[in-house]
Amino acid sequence: MASKLTDEVPDASQDLPPTTERHRTALFPRRRTTPRIARGFVVATLAEWGETSRLDDMRLCASELVTNAVLHGTPAGRLILVRVDSFADHLLIEVHDASDEAPAQRAPEESDVGGRGLLIVSATADSWGVRERTGPGKCVWAAFIRTGSGVASRKDTA
Repeated sequence: MASKLTDEVPDASQDLPPTTERHRTALFPRRRTTPRIARGFVVATLAEWGETSRLDDMRLCASELVTNAVLHGTPAGRLILVRVDSFADHLLIEVHDASDEAPAQRAPEESDVGGRGLLIVSATADSWGVRERTGPGKCVWAAFIRTGSGVASRKDTA
């Protein structure tokens, strides 16, 4: 019997149980357009993995962390690494940059145009933080807790 060729590519991630660890990384240049492109990478990865229950929260946090890396953490000519991890109990978004300076959550004035990125991450992610990395720079991360039916909303975990 002849096999039938199709243009469809089988999605192997559908066959993996949700507790299977998965990781995906991408490098991005320090450019004004990088937050949009990195946000697309995070969304595409999570959608491919079927992790869509808090996709808007994860998209927002990725955008804020990458924007901070572009504006404050990455010197010209250096790259930004974005990593998405799926673990049994949580999802993790990491943004690695070349600056050793830890970000600080600010209390901006009402009229300030910027300075709210980490406030947004703190209000949206279940937890976030900063850790050292091998070589220059740091890793800023945001975590989203998983329940039996997917990633829980902040209301479900409070």
